[in-house]
Amino acid sequence: MLLSLVCGLLSLSSFTLALPTSHATLERRDAYNAPRLVNYVQTFHDVAGNPLSLLPLLNENTGITHVNLAALHINSDASDITLNDNNPNSSYWDSVWSDVKQLQAGGIKVLFMLGGAAAGSYPRLCGSAVPAVIDETYYGVLRDTIRAHDIDGMDLDIEESVDMTCALALLQRLNADFGSDFILTMAPVASAMWPDGPGLSGFDYPTLDAQATDASRPNGKLVDWYNAQFYNGWGDASTQTFYDAIITMGGWSPDRVVMGVLDSSGDGGSGFVPIKTLESVILQLRANYANFGCAVGWEYWDAGTTDSPAFEYPWQWVQAVSSAVSGDQTLPAKNLTSSPLPNPAAPFPSLTETLVHLGAEWLWAVWALNVTDGNLLEAEQLLNLTSLL
Repeated sequence: MLLSLVCGLLSLSSFTLALPTSHATLERRDAYNAPRLVNYVQTFHDVAGNPLSLLPLLNENTGITHVNLAALHINSDASDITLNDNNPNSSYWDSVWSDVKQLQAGGIKVLFMLGGAAAGSYPRLCGSAVPAVIDETYYGVLRDTIRAHDIDGMDLDIEESVDMTCALALLQRLNADFGSDFILTMAPVASAMWPDGPGLSGFDYPTLDAQATDASRPNGKLVDWYNAQFYNGWGDASTQTFYDAIITMGGWSPDRVVMGVLDSSGDGGSGFVPIKTLESVILQLRANYANFGCAVGWEYWDAGTTDSPAFEYPWQWVQAVSSAVSGDQTLPAKNLTSSPLPNPAAPFPSLTETLVHLGAEWLWAVWALNVTDGNLLEAEQLLNLTSLL
């Protein structure tokens, strides 16, 4: 999972947000509804190697509403649950849990992100049966870890192929155990947000969303919103076109689709969008959708370091995106596009071009190279293509 920031319904009556140069006190917003500012944290040191404090997200007036701690892993030994490489109960995390309590005391919700690029968590939780049956041994450790650290929600980042009933069963169980106020989000790649679009989870997200309902939830859906990944070949945040297509083709309400971006070119294989371009796209999408879901990026520790000029501190990048999302700028005219989808920058550009030359669609070429780790011949076989070699 490569995902740091921002989703929101821009209703000025619901919040007050200072611009980055201001140090006025923010009114704490309702963290269960848009507007939201979401930040993923996986690296817990700064660019100089010092321990990373999360407190500037609260103390520097960023207006953030959610912090997602990544990545929680369910390992083969059920008792060996880890946040990255260490058990969440280890003293290794003492300073992080201290920061978390202060964030929560300041009104910021803190979630676990489960899964990501490391495989195994979801098959262990769901088993191999279809429909999926939750494995109580593995799930019990996850449930107890959430309770032990008073976590406010879960972000399910499924980057391995599982049956749709696995995701549905987990959403239903988490909702049953923690209630309708427990935040549930998912983090698909952007192209998976339209029907039968290429993705990594092995199922169709519009179909899942149609079934993942509960009348007790704030919007009647088990998934509050989706942190879609618009990078690494799966989407394009340098233009409004890809977001427009997802809303149109997938039939989504814009407040439930968050445009995920890389906040540094070092945080992903391709698709980094500099802040000035990102600000322009956000302003256009604000003009297009009164309930625009805004943006989410990966990840906090080095946010803004590859912008020009570079940001000195990561919370400054958060502030800059926050300003684009909710500042008082004059918006451009509404301009919903029907342009052909751009070919997003891909991690294996020359190999992707080769597959396209053989007859593959761009996004399916991205998919095939991703799941084969860049093996051209295996990708050709997945796509039923005949090599020119």
